[in-house]
Amino acid sequence: MISLFRWSFLLVSVAFLDIALGEVVFRCPSCSAEQQAACPELTVSCAEIVREPGCGCCPVCARQEGEFCGVYTPRCSSGLRCYPKPDSDLPLEQLVKGLGRCGHKVDIDPSGGEISGELLPQPEEDLTEIPPLRKPGKDAPWLGHKESAVRQHRKEIETKMKLNKGEESKTPRLMPSQCQQELDQVLERISKMPFSDSRGPLEDLYALHIPNCDKKGQYNPKQCKMSVRGQRGECWCVSPLTGRLLPSSPTVRGDPNCSQYLDVLETQPHAIPIN
Repeated sequence: MISLFRWSFLLVSVAFLDIALGEVVFRCPSCSAEQQAACPELTVSCAEIVREPGCGCCPVCARQEGEFCGVYTPRCSSGLRCYPKPDSDLPLEQLVKGLGRCGHKVDIDPSGGEISGELLPQPEEDLTEIPPLRKPGKDAPWLGHKESAVRQHRKEIETKMKLNKGEESKTPRLMPSQCQQELDQVLERISKMPFSDSRGPLEDLYALHIPNCDKKGQYNPKQCKMSVRGQRGECWCVSPLTGRLLPSSPTVRGDPNCSQYLDVLETQPHAIPIN
């Protein structure tokens, strides 16, 4: 199992983690024996074991066909990619929320349509990939996943704003939740990042906290940073309504078991703000 992770690559293809003009592969740092020994043992049987999201060192079960996937979830199994719903209005946002689905990989020919047929053999260390969301126009280059997804995300928002402009007086607008507003702000910052920076995109992306919102737009109690440099990302517990740190809850590289701290939320409503 050690060899599985020692030579793993991080294929940065989660919607906003790609650089324009093509896919870029980043090599994750090697995991030491000490880092792997600190990982919790898998208590379930897995059809395929993969490295945890980001550059963490611990093994997790790969998601199978039809299962939910996204930024915060384990990767899809070999030969599968994480796809947003075909009719999704905001595919990038859906992937950030972990509402994509693992499906069979479909290659796209830059000169035309899809390439169908048998899948090529995938290496064991193959990581979750997310397909391009737009085909290039005649005057546009073949865009990478990040650039394509972000441009489509912004274009669809603009289109929806234009379509809804004439109906604003008839239909009351729903105020986005606090988590949704924070998520939109982060996505906007990502779309404006200078990905030509010599440091590469990962340093800036790891510095961002991408809020984990649930289907109702509230904060998921468990919030985590991405894994980097062989270490699991830090996780903490927040109030579903405010996103503020719950009193007495720890910040750990693992599962902080937030359910036990939610029970005392009513008796101690004033949570601690996160700077």
